[in-house]
Amino acid sequence: MTLFQSLHDHFMRHLTVSVFLICIGGLNAGAASQPASPTPLHEAYDSFRSDETLRNASWAIYVKDITAGQPILAHNIHQLLVPASTQKVITTATVLMMLGPDYRYETHLEHDGIVDSHGVLRGNLYIRGSGDPTLGSSGMSDTLALDNVYSRWLEAMHGAGITRVGGHIVADARIFDDEMVPRHWIWEDIGNYFGAGASGLTVMENEYTVYFDAGGALGRPATVVATEPLIPGISFVNEVTTDLAGSGDQVYIFGAPYVMERRLTGTVPLGARSFPVRGSMPDPPGFLAESFRIFLTNRGIETDGQGSTYRTVASDGIIPSEDRKTISIWQSPPLADIIYRTNITSVNTYAENLLKIIGQHAAGEGTREAGLNAVKAFWDANGANPPIGLMVDGSGLSPVNRLTAGQLMTVMAAAAQHPTSHTFMNSLPLAGYSGSLSNRLKGTTSEGLLRAKSGFLTNVLAYTGYTTMQNGNQAAFVIIVNNYDGSPVSMRNKMINLMDAITQHTGAF
Repeated sequence: MTLFQSLHDHFMRHLTVSVFLICIGGLNAGAASQPASPTPLHEAYDSFRSDETLRNASWAIYVKDITAGQPILAHNIHQLLVPASTQKVITTATVLMMLGPDYRYETHLEHDGIVDSHGVLRGNLYIRGSGDPTLGSSGMSDTLALDNVYSRWLEAMHGAGITRVGGHIVADARIFDDEMVPRHWIWEDIGNYFGAGASGLTVMENEYTVYFDAGGALGRPATVVATEPLIPGISFVNEVTTDLAGSGDQVYIFGAPYVMERRLTGTVPLGARSFPVRGSMPDPPGFLAESFRIFLTNRGIETDGQGSTYRTVASDGIIPSEDRKTISIWQSPPLADIIYRTNITSVNTYAENLLKIIGQHAAGEGTREAGLNAVKAFWDANGANPPIGLMVDGSGLSPVNRLTAGQLMTVMAAAAQHPTSHTFMNSLPLAGYSGSLSNRLKGTTSEGLLRAKSGFLTNVLAYTGYTTMQNGNQAAFVIIVNNYDGSPVSMRNKMINLMDAITQHTGAF
């Protein structure tokens, strides 16, 4: 057995030990352990691991030459850590491999009655969801804005001869269960926009904006002046006050799914007018049905009933008909575009919707549990070791999630070799150009080459992505740090420097 083989076997037996592996031929193990001139990656890694701010931290790094199929650098790759939003790469890679980049959601406008000679629909109008996370979202394209969706449906109703709706407008979101928010999300998050969760009829990314006017002096109450869109039935207990000018958005919104009262706390800056704060919509399907009813009324089509949801009418003992006729079908953008927005801007709502559609396609159940089981089974079959077992959501927002760098590397390496690799890689922020890396690594070797999904929670920073090294080979990397000392800005900069050193790597230590 050669010294290199012995070193490799030692690595496989003791995965918590940092190991440097030779990735090109012609060098012996002794030469690699004591390089004549340390490489940028060697120096960056030595500096990183000896940093005082990691003294009390749990952390891992895994760098692999996926062109050659050889590890370059590994430390604690089987330690379970909080991954934050880097977990989205598992959800997005899985759904992309399962459904393909051209998959589109369809939202159906339907009715269960007849249209009489006067144009009155004798029955109910239904909006049947398919789990589309983009319905009414102008975040991807203005063509998806809710008024455009409603205008298309209105045109279809005119085509069907409908001038009045004799029944209710019912939002049917049953493709998913009613658990909008994963049970392991924290109370401080779920009322805010990033805690919006998933619905079979997600609309406007399940967000709304509440606008404040600051008080006239420090400590004075701030006033709620508007919401956009108008949410029928919403109410606020407003405890927001005024802080120093320039203090920014320090507002937290508290409230549970389907509960229309929201508690507002924190501060807005002195002098602010119409200061925007984004929150999670309490009942997206209910909002969709009622806002469409109002839209129709404003355009001359009256509705005798109310805007409601299948969930609420069923709880009243009314079982809507399943014998329906389709009036119009709204198609989402292709999955490739949805995954791009999910990863580039780290939209939690999209990731949770994608997780549930995985469950729907794999097991016929649009639930978080079915989605997680399908994800775990998929990656168990694709070499995750140990099996992925401690995911509790699709987005990584929960601090309960635990993954290893090795598990993430399995996903990143497999995604790079799959026919959908270009779509997946393109969805990750590009150094110096997009997403969380748009203002980072400019003027470095990594600019325009390195792509990475970031993750951030309290005391958690993580990156996973790809870059092209100096020998032309492609590297995948995972860096996760939990419970570090010092500021997030300082730790992020150290991790960014380490990532740039991977791009500068020549293929050997």
